[in-house]
Amino acid sequence: MSNEKVKLRQVCFSLIAFATVLKIIVLPSFVSGFAKENLWISILLNFILDGAMIFIVLKISDRFKGLTFYQILIENCGEIPTKIIMCLYALYFILKAYVPILEQKSFVEIALYETTHVVWIFAPIFLISCFFSYKGLKTVGRISDLLIWVSLFAIIVLLSLSIPACDLTNLLPIAIGVPFKNVLQGSRFSLLWFFDSTYILFFIGKFKTEKLAKTKIMLSYLVVALIVTAFFCVLYCEFGPLTERQHFAPIKMGKYYLSFSNSGRIDYLAGFALAIVCVFAITLPLVFSSLCLSHSFNFKHKIIPCIIVNGVTAIIFFATQNFFFNVFSIIMKYGVYFLLFMAYALPLITLFFKKGRVKK
Repeated sequence: MSNEKVKLRQVCFSLIAFATVLKIIVLPSFVSGFAKENLWISILLNFILDGAMIFIVLKISDRFKGLTFYQILIENCGEIPTKIIMCLYALYFILKAYVPILEQKSFVEIALYETTHVVWIFAPIFLISCFFSYKGLKTVGRISDLLIWVSLFAIIVLLSLSIPACDLTNLLPIAIGVPFKNVLQGSRFSLLWFFDSTYILFFIGKFKTEKLAKTKIMLSYLVVALIVTAFFCVLYCEFGPLTERQHFAPIKMGKYYLSFSNSGRIDYLAGFALAIVCVFAITLPLVFSSLCLSHSFNFKHKIIPCIIVNGVTAIIFFATQNFFFNVFSIIMKYGVYFLLFMAYALPLITLFFKKGRVKK
């Protein structure tokens, strides 16, 4: 897994395809519960923070030309501290995957089934994730080449269905109708859906360099920010104060627009497409977790860290699925500081490392 190279295009596509879809299922209703019509401001603050961190990560990549994050740590921290850090990142990615996995379980059940099925129906997702983790970053890149079009198709259809039913006055008054404290709360409690900069952190040194590489990646994340922010605004324009009850937004949007209701529920097609993309999106953190674990221990076969990561995640999932809100509260109260340190503080420390190349 360590010698894999992906194309810069695929890194950009993976951001747009995967980072976008996970933020439009439950997050809009969740944030609107805090920030009301200013939900777009809450989400924009997080995009600015994550975008700034992606820029810093790309500066780190420029500073250590051709080196992966693992190699940078080995060069400056030594083998044992690096293995410990990689173990921490393996745990970090499992925590990052937890909320989206629980979210997608409910979304798939509602989108694909008329009645709620037993939880074991969702179990094959961990087999897919294990296979995806085993195949590594090259497969992530190839899947991104395909799924970006599926993702964009689903989002365009959903927005097209909803725009005719929008009432722009639902977003008024802009920026002054809700206390800024509430906007900040919406931003803080939605952080678990972000930390996208860590994907780029583990992509550096693994994609083929091109001209304007930094600009292309930053523009890709700008596309993610614009799409998600527009999605939030359109959803609130359609539902207004009722947005916080629309827990699975993609299967609610356009539902009450009369002309589309009479001609058939074509929004279901977009919902199915979105569910397919989400299957791969929620496995992405586990791919990186497996990669980190493989750096931490000398496994005889690269399938072993994949089995460990996905097995542990599956156990946590099945053990806590009925206590999601309790676990979520604990993560937001205590675990978020660990996530912030791993996503933002540790990469910033890397800026003070000496320049160098790994000894051959």
